[in-house]
Amino acid sequence: MDQDKFTNIYRLPNALQVRIGQWQKTLKGTSDIVLHQALQERNQYFRRTKNWFPSGWNVALFDEKDFSITEHGKYIQTAMRTMIDRKVSYKRVYLSRVPLDEAMPKLVKYKQEWLAKHNRIARKYNQIKKKQFMRFATEEVETLYPSIPKGEFDKALWNKLVVQDLGPAKKYDNPYFVKKSVF
Repeated sequence: MDQDKFTNIYRLPNALQVRIGQWQKTLKGTSDIVLHQALQERNQYFRRTKNWFPSGWNVALFDEKDFSITEHGKYIQTAMRTMIDRKVSYKRVYLSRVPLDEAMPKLVKYKQEWLAKHNRIARKYNQIKKKQFMRFATEEVETLYPSIPKGEFDKALWNKLVVQDLGPAKKYDNPYFVKKSVF
């Protein structure tokens, strides 16, 4: 185990320690039996903690409290992610077309519709990614060999879930897949 690195398992001089966020557990010894116990403890923690997601293995859910709409003189804007590929972009409303007192509530409604769709897809994505992660974690217990890859955003899976849930991009006239709250 000297060169092997396991996710959330740390080697101390004469013990192994499982650390996940604020939670930790120390197991005396460094043998394969102790490593097996440490991996089992880690996996039990993963299973019983519903809202826990390993770094890189999930998409963050957004909340209405996270909304920020900024004024820039001639327009107001908000940052959003596109549904296909989740690229950061900005939705702008020019005040020459719509007065500020109408534009602000419309933009909030627009973002609320996007938020509901994004979070619905993100929950499905996170559920699938957590199952994949747990398969790798279980494999580690069985083989005592590190097999959890570095967590990265799976663009193909995200796009597949978007098309399954919301339909093809041709159906929408904007990259955020907002249909009801258009300007």
